[in-house]
Amino acid sequence: MIELAVSLALCAATLVALRGGLTSPNGTTIAGLDPQAMGMGLLAIVAAAYVWGPLYGLALILAVALHEFGHVAAYRVAGHSDARFRLVPLMGGVAISDTAPASQEKAFFIALMGPGICIAPMVVAHIAAELVWDTSPALSDFLWTFAAVTGALNFFNLLPLWPLDGGRCMQIVASAFLPGSTSMVLLAMSAAMIAMAVWMQSLLLFLFALIGSQSLFQAGALLSAQRPMGRPRALLALAAYGFTLAAHLLGGSWLVSRLF
Repeated sequence: MIELAVSLALCAATLVALRGGLTSPNGTTIAGLDPQAMGMGLLAIVAAAYVWGPLYGLALILAVALHEFGHVAAYRVAGHSDARFRLVPLMGGVAISDTAPASQEKAFFIALMGPGICIAPMVVAHIAAELVWDTSPALSDFLWTFAAVTGALNFFNLLPLWPLDGGRCMQIVASAFLPGSTSMVLLAMSAAMIAMAVWMQSLLLFLFALIGSQSLFQAGALLSAQRPMGRPRALLALAAYGFTLAAHLLGGSWLVSRLF
């Protein structure tokens, strides 16, 4: 009963944090859907299903979609009614808007709520998997797989590496405590991302790091143009980041231990 109460509380907290952003009169737009992109995306899904099994392939699709919807909802809360998905072949997706967030606080909120929206569904899936195990083992297995994949995916995404969401969050927090350090922080996180790609011998991760490195100087200029975040707010932001990172580490611990 305690676990169920916690999961319901997390769901309520998510609804409150994203109130006004979960729905839109215009619906949720998915941009970039062309035959080539859809074909490459399908190949990525098939590859995931082949390597990890069909359950992991389906769980990965749902986890990525939920993550990106979290960014879109946060954009809407921040006043960006044009927020939408763009599907990126072999790399999942990205939420975009035609205008940049006006403040660092809004930018942090948008970056964190991709992983943030996933906490409640992950916890609910873990609890539901135990509740239905006796009556429906197949459903229980999928729910457990979804929870593990969601946790591992978002834990990785929250690592303080550029251009992951965790790197974007740390860039903003670092600028609040160490003004003028943005360029060095970005370079360090980008180098760490490349080092991880080499350590894991992942060509896809290496390409992702190279693509992200192209936006280093643009990201620094954008940050300096935004309304800065004060140190008290930065402390709260850092606590929220740490909680979200720890929650996903716990939720995806089994899969994270296998990947790392």
